[in-house]
Amino acid sequence: MRAALYARFSTDLQRAASIEDQFRNCRKRAALEGWTVVATFADAAMSGSDANRPQYRSMLAAAGRHEFDILIVDDLSRLTRDAVECERAIRRMEFIGLRIVATSDGYDSTSKARKVHRGFKGLMNEIFLDDLRERVHRGLTGQAQKHYWCGGRPYGYRLKPVLDASQLDVYSQPARIGTVLEIEESQAAIVREIFTRFADGASCLVISRELNERGIPSPGSTWKRKARRCKGWMGSAVRVILRNPLYGGRVRWNVSQFVRDPDSGSYKRRRRPKAEWVEHQDESLRIIPNELFEKAQARTRAAVNSDKRLKSGGKAKYLLSGLLVCNVCKAHYVIADARSYACSGHWNGRACSNNIRVRRDAIERTILGGLRRDLLMPERVHRIAKEMQAAFAERVKQASARAETMPQELEALDARLERLRERLKAGDPDLTADELQTAIDRVEAKRRELIDARPAARESARVLTMLPKAAEFYRDQIDRGLGGDLCAAAKARTILREMLGEIMLSPGKDGSLWAEYAMQPAALLQGAGTCGRGSPRPREPVANKAAG
Repeated sequence: MRAALYARFSTDLQRAASIEDQFRNCRKRAALEGWTVVATFADAAMSGSDANRPQYRSMLAAAGRHEFDILIVDDLSRLTRDAVECERAIRRMEFIGLRIVATSDGYDSTSKARKVHRGFKGLMNEIFLDDLRERVHRGLTGQAQKHYWCGGRPYGYRLKPVLDASQLDVYSQPARIGTVLEIEESQAAIVREIFTRFADGASCLVISRELNERGIPSPGSTWKRKARRCKGWMGSAVRVILRNPLYGGRVRWNVSQFVRDPDSGSYKRRRRPKAEWVEHQDESLRIIPNELFEKAQARTRAAVNSDKRLKSGGKAKYLLSGLLVCNVCKAHYVIADARSYACSGHWNGRACSNNIRVRRDAIERTILGGLRRDLLMPERVHRIAKEMQAAFAERVKQASARAETMPQELEALDARLERLRERLKAGDPDLTADELQTAIDRVEAKRRELIDARPAARESARVLTMLPKAAEFYRDQIDRGLGGDLCAAAKARTILREMLGEIMLSPGKDGSLWAEYAMQPAALLQGAGTCGRGSPRPREPVANKAAG
């Protein structure tokens, strides 16, 4: 039997050797059982509540490809500490026929008590996380009340450990009892420059461009990110610095919390009630004089727009908004002035080298004109319908040939169902009740598939009538969107996203701008209630040097 091992430890404060310790226990069990270890997966310094761990996802993908027969973990908490994710993952692996074994807590997916075992363990793991979260927050609150720093390293400061010689750690060294901030002068000079330039009237975008032109490392340049959008300063980073009260000597903690969305798995920031904040004034951390700080805050407040619509995110107005992507930095093209799109990575701080703009009317005329000409014209629609009719005719032929053998197949499936139900009723020494029920479900699904198989002649005729109607509807939505109808523009944008996907814009050597996108007749056919295939990605110029 082929076995795979999975191990995990939670934080940087734990020993990396923990992975090897877990693998040693797992290999010992594999050797006792005579299993062959064919793969190992390990996530270091990653929480068990995170279902997007790279090696965890790789292990599930390998399981789906049947690359191993048994998964061995040290205990179920190494797999995940989320009860819902634990049940989902184990059920998925059991469904495809894998066995899960935990060496320390005795879990075995072949045991009749497996559901009770993992349900109890999942509940314990959830309670452990809740208790751990509460203990950590309580400890950090105590540290904040002692005026120790409890966060990461903010730009302009360095972290300094506070040691107590009267307390020794396990290595007989003075124990660290807290952390404080110290001003990092080279970065503090940049912070002072940012505040001064902003107070003198420079915008966040202008400041970020100036910093990028001088090659000043951005605050995120030292972050341990696995994926980075682009290099350099962004206007948003300058804005965050301007609004941070720490540069005026005001230390705050517990202002907000991050709550995980159960659907997407991403974390959302929520502001805590002000009564729960822990804050104090520390003049030793002040980088910006009070007068300059207040002047910058006054300008920030004056620039805030009171329009509530802007506080919930911008609303796309034009047909191609959100579809145009810079092929250099992968940032979106956005409206940069009254008539032109520009790469947001370049426009918002010059972090991208693509400085070519394109007029909105020009790119709409090029892209949408080609769409109307190449995909939505009645002649093309009729040709697609004829091609689909031929495909459906082939399906009818295949269905007719299969209909001759259908009675024998149904008879065999009915006999197999009867045998499986008898085994479920009487009990089976080889298969559990759940495994027998799964087999019954599969046979019943196969039987329904055979019964529901019908010739598709009526569907073929429906396509011929529905495709022109779908094309006419799409043309009308695009025309109304171009005419300024915001409701129609929103619908047309959805249609274009299905038909074109992302439109990649690449600068040419001569200052031109080229668009690359995929025509998808499938979207048109979906409008008629069926399916189709995409066309090759055309590449055409949408701007030249003079227009850009």
